[in-house]
Amino acid sequence: MAVNYSLDTNVVSDILREYPPVMKNLTDVLIQGSRVFIDSIVYYEIVRGLQSKEYSKRLNKFHKLYESFPHLYFDRDNMKVAEKAAEIYDQLRHGHNVEDNDIFIAAMAMVNGCTLVTANEKHFSRIEGLRYVNWRS
Repeated sequence: MAVNYSLDTNVVSDILREYPPVMKNLTDVLIQGSRVFIDSIVYYEIVRGLQSKEYSKRLNKFHKLYESFPHLYFDRDNMKVAEKAAEIYDQLRHGHNVEDNDIFIAAMAMVNGCTLVTANEKHFSRIEGLRYVNWRS
């Protein structure tokens, strides 16, 4: 059975750099018929990091990559993501600091039935019920 995946920001960066282990895993899951998504929070983080003129070629490469994948959106039509993010925040506020963007990335994956692909296992392992995998290893 094919699994749906949502890519974290660090994995999208790995794809842009064509990091071999990540590229192999990406190819393998696509061959298996899985869908791989990039969400709007990850889009924001990548564009924010590549906004300066010195990164314009990388930004163009990212836009091409982004258009080649289906998207997950955090918008007013998908308030379940905000509700899930609030649940995650409540779960974590007692000693487990995770950035808001990461909370939304996790909520987006969970609400849409995706396994999150991330190299940031330390943060995401704290979120109950989140399925995640590290394609770097």
